[in-house]
Amino acid sequence: MFEQYLVNPEGFRNVSEENQIIGYEVQLRIPYYRGLPMSCVEVIDLMVDGEKVANEDQLITVKGETFTFAELPTVINHRWEMTETITVFVKKQGGLTQGEHKVHAFVSLRISYLPFNNEGEDEKILVLEA
Repeated sequence: MFEQYLVNPEGFRNVSEENQIIGYEVQLRIPYYRGLPMSCVEVIDLMVDGEKVANEDQLITVKGETFTFAELPTVINHRWEMTETITVFVKKQGGLTQGEHKVHAFVSLRISYLPFNNEGEDEKILVLEA
C-alpha cells in the first residue's frame, strides 16, 4: 500500500565535493504505516538505469546522521518515521548525467510482531535536479 511512495521524486541530485561530482542522492520513504528503528531495515536495494548499486557504495542519512549499510543493524536510536525521507548517497565518480533516470528501490523491514518481513518496491522515472 505505501510502497508507491517509497521512491521520493524530490531530492534526486548529484553531490559535489571540492568541485568534483562524487556521487548522487536518492530520497526514500518507509513502505510501512509506522515508523521503525533503522536497525529493523534489513534490505535497501537500489537500481538506477538498470545498474544495481552495491550496499558498500551506499551511505544512509537519517535525522542528520550518516551510516553505512553495514552499520544499520546497530542503529537503534534513529527511527525512520512514516512521513520522513531518508537520504541514500551513492558513491559514483562523476555522478549521473543530467536528465531522466529510472530509479528502482526495494526495501525489506523486520517487524517484531510479524512472522514475515514487510517489503516494499517502487520504480519511478526521476529527473536529476540541477
